[in-house]
Amino acid sequence: MNGTNERLEAYLDHRHRLVRLAYRYLGSVSEAEDAVQDAWLRFADGPAPRDVERYLSRIVTNLCLDRLKSARARRESYVGPWLPEPLVEKAGSVEPIAEDAALDISFGVMRALERLSPLERAALFLHDLFDLSFDEIGETLHRTPAACRKLAERARHAIRTSNRRFRPSEADVGRFVTSFQEAVLTGNLDNLKKLLAEDVELVTDGGGKVSAALNVVIGADKVARLLLGLANKNLSRQVAASPAIINDAPGLIVTLDGALDQTLSIALDGAGRITGIYMVRNPDKLTGIPSPLSGV
Repeated sequence: MNGTNERLEAYLDHRHRLVRLAYRYLGSVSEAEDAVQDAWLRFADGPAPRDVERYLSRIVTNLCLDRLKSARARRESYVGPWLPEPLVEKAGSVEPIAEDAALDISFGVMRALERLSPLERAALFLHDLFDLSFDEIGETLHRTPAACRKLAERARHAIRTSNRRFRPSEADVGRFVTSFQEAVLTGNLDNLKKLLAEDVELVTDGGGKVSAALNVVIGADKVARLLLGLANKNLSRQVAASPAIINDAPGLIVTLDGALDQTLSIALDGAGRITGIYMVRNPDKLTGIPSPLSGV
């Protein structure tokens, strides 16, 4: 590999996957981009590798593991449920990516990943996302290949057993909005509850900075009633919901009186019922979101 331009072109070819790798570690778009930029600086000044993608993935992993030490300390004192910073793009500007477990950044998967140790995540990502051998992973993590294999197996099992969720379509989101609006107008929750799985979970991330449930709410009846209660509190305000692609799936950007209030995402089971509703309200996690084009 000769010259800065050739090296930069090789880096840019892999940057998208590297940002996703870093995001899956850190749960922050800005921190993921910073880590990948730092990886470029090391790559630009380092020796020319035989396999650029493998080399960069190992650099990004080490940078993220360093950052996770402080990130985990912050999350231990986090107020209420934690959700990742939403990765938002305007609806219609991009197509949600095809199903790929190694690239999945849906909220259900990100919550499952959060329960893994940093080393479990690293072993899983490097093996499944970048096809590194366990010998190579061991060199990166300073563990034996056998230990890294066990880390990856534990992580893979945790993801498989905790996440049986599917991405919604725009039609799924539309059905949810219609049923929710009907429930607000009539006070009848029956049609809304029909859309919800019995074990549906509602996760609201306010970070202690805005009002949000301090615990995950579970169960169709409890979730439906809480949603109706939240809506009733805002009856005197102008509420608008605009479609967006959130973590690779259709979702909504919600504004109150013209000001950004939250992102809303849902996940489904195999029967099309809603298994998860994820609301990010922490203003620190909404700063990079583009302004909605129109309400629906």
